[in-house]
Amino acid sequence: MKWFLRMNLGETASRGTRDKIRAITLLVALCLTILPALAQVDQKARPAPDFGAGGVWLDQGAPVPHHISDYHGQVVLVDFWEYTCINCIRDFAVVKRWYTKYHPYGFEVIGVHFGEFNIGFNVDNVRVAAQRYRLPWPVVADQEGTTWKAYASDGWPDRYLIDPQGNIVMKIFGEGYDREMETKIRELLAVAHPEVMKVPLDPDQDEATQKCGITTQETYVGELYGRGSVDDMGDHHAGETVDFLPPHSPPDGGVMLVGRWRVERDGVTSEGHGAAAEVRYHARSLYSVLSLIGAKEVRVDLFQDGTPMPKESAGADVKFDSRGAYVEVTEPRVYYLVRTPNFAAHLISLQPEGPGLTLHSFTYGNNCQLADQP
Repeated sequence: MKWFLRMNLGETASRGTRDKIRAITLLVALCLTILPALAQVDQKARPAPDFGAGGVWLDQGAPVPHHISDYHGQVVLVDFWEYTCINCIRDFAVVKRWYTKYHPYGFEVIGVHFGEFNIGFNVDNVRVAAQRYRLPWPVVADQEGTTWKAYASDGWPDRYLIDPQGNIVMKIFGEGYDREMETKIRELLAVAHPEVMKVPLDPDQDEATQKCGITTQETYVGELYGRGSVDDMGDHHAGETVDFLPPHSPPDGGVMLVGRWRVERDGVTSEGHGAAAEVRYHARSLYSVLSLIGAKEVRVDLFQDGTPMPKESAGADVKFDSRGAYVEVTEPRVYYLVRTPNFAAHLISLQPEGPGLTLHSFTYGNNCQLADQP
């Protein structure tokens, strides 16, 4: 399960302060990756903060309220998400079901997008993603992180349930605890609409249990939070171009680069022909956040365990021609690379046809987490 801690380091902090914050962030994030989803029912409800300044509302259709106070008398779910976060994408199906079932009774959802990588702070990218995933509720791109800070949000997905009086009464961090959240939604709505209790509950599911398979933890590639997983990064720093000569195959959760790459804080960018990247993992599905710098399109050939990826292992974004399996990277987003018939360990190689491909991260899915829509 993908869980990070995201902190806005800001330009006003000294470099030493930013480095200390990154170190603390890394420690907390590493602890969170081994825990299940976190659910918190507030024993003492606190007022929900308003949406902060600097946000860009991506309204579609009729105008919607842009202040928490305007939702007085309704039950509101504030959903913090990130458009390259596969956990958030998988969560959309759950929240959409709730919205469809309970919106007629006064249930509202507001999506708050706060970026992880630099591409997440481009409003156009967020707008395209909101349309791709057909989000039926209002979305605000929290460009300066003011709403994120006000709610003390600490990862994606992160959901806050607000009662008709405007108080936060429940928080769910990460995937899971859907039955608990839906039960609380119904409890709040039933005060004014007792008939809501006749609406069938969603089936109770837990997609992070041992029976579903425990995957490799999320793999960052750049220097983000000091958690880059390139096995031969050495003392190279952001902005430096490096010729990588891999000494060995990567370990599980590790990445091995071949050829010329430029190291950045939130990824690495191919700088010439012959560049390649390998990742070793165990999971059912593999996803990768990819973008472009200085190129409109880059073909990326895919190999599994040393041979062209077979069709039965291909993710939704993979195409095939006489040369084998490949993806066409044309926009900055998460790409669906692998979906094998069974949970297994594999070595995947990505070989960009030319320069300009930026590789940000890899994430994984188990037997119960099969997102289908790219």
